[in-house]
Amino acid sequence: MSDQIIYLNTRGPVRNFLLLIPLVLVLTGLWFAARWYIGDTIAENLDPDSRGLETAQMAARLAPRDPLVHWRLGDLQTRAWRPDQINQAIAEYEQATQLSPNDYRYWLSLGRALEQSGDTEKAETAMRRAVELAPAYAFPRWFLGNLLLRNGKEMPAFNELRRAGDAYADFRPQVFSLAWQLYAQSPNELTAAIGPTVSVRAEFARYLVDSGRLDDGLKVWNGLNANEKKESQSAGQAILKYLRDNRYFHRVLELWNDLAPEGTERQRMDQMVDPECEESKPADRGPFGWQVKSTRGAQVSFDAAKHHGGAHSVRILFQAPGKLDFNFAQLVIVQPGTQYALAYFLKTEQLASAGLPQLEIIDPADGAVLGAPQVAPSDSADWQQVTVNFKTGAKTEGVLIRIGRASCGDHPDCPIFGSVWYDDFSLKRL
Repeated sequence: MSDQIIYLNTRGPVRNFLLLIPLVLVLTGLWFAARWYIGDTIAENLDPDSRGLETAQMAARLAPRDPLVHWRLGDLQTRAWRPDQINQAIAEYEQATQLSPNDYRYWLSLGRALEQSGDTEKAETAMRRAVELAPAYAFPRWFLGNLLLRNGKEMPAFNELRRAGDAYADFRPQVFSLAWQLYAQSPNELTAAIGPTVSVRAEFARYLVDSGRLDDGLKVWNGLNANEKKESQSAGQAILKYLRDNRYFHRVLELWNDLAPEGTERQRMDQMVDPECEESKPADRGPFGWQVKSTRGAQVSFDAAKHHGGAHSVRILFQAPGKLDFNFAQLVIVQPGTQYALAYFLKTEQLASAGLPQLEIIDPADGAVLGAPQVAPSDSADWQQVTVNFKTGAKTEGVLIRIGRASCGDHPDCPIFGSVWYDDFSLKRL
């Protein structure tokens, strides 16, 4: 047999066919990629209020292997609240979890849809899978906790709800509300529901006070020991502000002593802070002590040059041709229905005005003036003692001792010039 040589003509149809195969593959890939991209883009920017369901179904046809598309379609079917569509939504969510089994969002949506359909056992399994995939996220634990609570599994539910509140602070008041509704009469179960940590218990006390359950909130607060109260400054200061704003001054006194910095003298009933006007830079006294606001027209300062006793007094230098804004005042906790005497010393120098400075004793609860306001003498006068007798009202818990101005008559913004000094205050119960 002789060898035969076979020649293939590659310039004919065979070559053209071979060259077309890669091109067809590329075009096919581009087609599916374009479908996927279009379907995914539609799902990402879907407007549920404008033919949303039809648009989502079109996106699913364009990108049947995209989990996001099935998730969006399931959401729209769930929102319809139609019994015939909840099963379709579940099918879409299941498809999404199969295509992307490690995305907690798909498992969470599947669990919520299953609960809506009445299958709470499978719903719990799906939500627990979401928690496993995103253990630090609040929402999976929040929905799982609510599911467990609705199914009577209260303590496991609060374990999840409490951790959701730790991850997302906005959930914590709702956890507190649920715990209070269920366990208000069961202190041990209430503590177990909200959690044993000091910070959470302090926040729970604050929640109760802010909700108007003052006695209950203070009871929780007083369940903390002295060191725990010191550690809970943020919650304690918030409760203190509530008490002060609502004029519960006796309780302000108790709480301030709980929170006062180390080394600070405990505040007592009928006690003025720094009555000798010595502290030019006072320590943190919270709501107590002299409250000073100095302005150009009324410069308030602690003066070492002129004083009645000790080493300082308070001087107010007036240089106001018109409207005046300043403050020198102190809140004192007192007994209701009680007679008091406030004595102090003052001195003036070249003081002139139709509306002279005057010392006022105010009931902050209603703004009532207790006792007759004492007006400083005009022109120049050496140190002299002034005593004001006053009686607190039946519900008075605190008084505000402050320096104001007498009325200018028909000219409320009359000018005032000159200086006045105050020193050596003394408050006594008669």
